[in-house]
Amino acid sequence: MWQPEKEAIMDKQKALEKIKKCLALSRSANEHEAAQALKQAQALMRAHQINDLELALADVYEHSTQAAQSLPKWQWMLATLCFRAFGCRCYLSPSYARESKLFFVGIGGRPELAAYAYEVLLRQLKKSRREFIATELKRIRLAKNKNYRADVYCEGWVSAVWTQVQEFAQSVAEKALLKQYMDVRHGDLTTGGVRSANADRHTKAQAGKDWQTGVTAGKDAQLHHAMGVQERKQLEARP
Repeated sequence: MWQPEKEAIMDKQKALEKIKKCLALSRSANEHEAAQALKQAQALMRAHQINDLELALADVYEHSTQAAQSLPKWQWMLATLCFRAFGCRCYLSPSYARESKLFFVGIGGRPELAAYAYEVLLRQLKKSRREFIATELKRIRLAKNKNYRADVYCEGWVSAVWTQVQEFAQSVAEKALLKQYMDVRHGDLTTGGVRSANADRHTKAQAGKDWQTGVTAGKDAQLHHAMGVQERKQLEARP
């Protein structure tokens, strides 16, 4: 069944890509070629009612991964680590969305890399969490106390990975573009929040050593800005 609105959106996306190519050609040393390319870009912008702001925001992309409506603190820490490592931003889908997802927002292919790193590290961390609960917390009876201590362990794990990661060096223009994108596209966004575990006073007093155990375990994880096929395989193969 023909869907004119969907087709119009697809045409506009193609037009944006063509305009960007024309603008790149407009910087050619060949004056005639440059003038023609600029003229074509301007004509396409008029035909598809594309303004300068929309053209600028076309360089920003989003990539999503499955997530709950609210995340524990350690999972937000992991998401933050990944989006900063790749020069992105992130947000949770609105509470009214049918399917809850975590979106990474950035320029070019960076959001996909950030989401991939997040997914791989999250699998590692969840596995480490399960093992910690099965060995170190097997005698803890109350579920809330066990969950609290496991959360503190995870926070330590993520903190250890932070020490190995350098934030992506974004230019002032890139930061401004991402902020503008979020303001224009998601200015009224209401997302899920941080989910905090609770425990009794005795359990909280014991949790300091759980954090340190998590730090030790997290030192085995690595994250690289550039991940080709081999690098992805190496990262995914880690325990």
